[in-house]
Amino acid sequence: MRRSTFNYIEDMLRDYPHYNEYIKECEEEIRHPYVESDENIGGGRSVGKQEHLTETIIRIDEDKRIRQMKRQQRAVANCLDRSNSDIVYQMCKELYFINKRRLTLDGVAYKLNVSRRTLIRHREDFFIDLAKELGMQ
Repeated sequence: MRRSTFNYIEDMLRDYPHYNEYIKECEEEIRHPYVESDENIGGGRSVGKQEHLTETIIRIDEDKRIRQMKRQQRAVANCLDRSNSDIVYQMCKELYFINKRRLTLDGVAYKLNVSRRTLIRHREDFFIDLAKELGMQ
């Protein structure tokens, strides 16, 4: 696996616990966009509430950022479910899901009572599965 792909997946896993917040923020930006005050008097067409609501729903549904985050969120969840290994979940939790990481790879291996090499192998398998799920490999 290329180093850039590896780093991208690591960053995605660090963001994974916050995806719901990020998606909500993006939806709020679409629902309540910044509108510059218009000093032009008269003219212009007024958009009705129903029309505005429909346009907003369509914009939220078609937003690339939201789609990408939801796709990544589903991919990580699917791969964690498929791994069927508590080691993989605990490793991801300790290394990526906790905001202030306290353990290194060696510390996580010691905590899970596995060798460092076993933990690396589990991580590589998980990352390859996730890269395939995202169509990156």
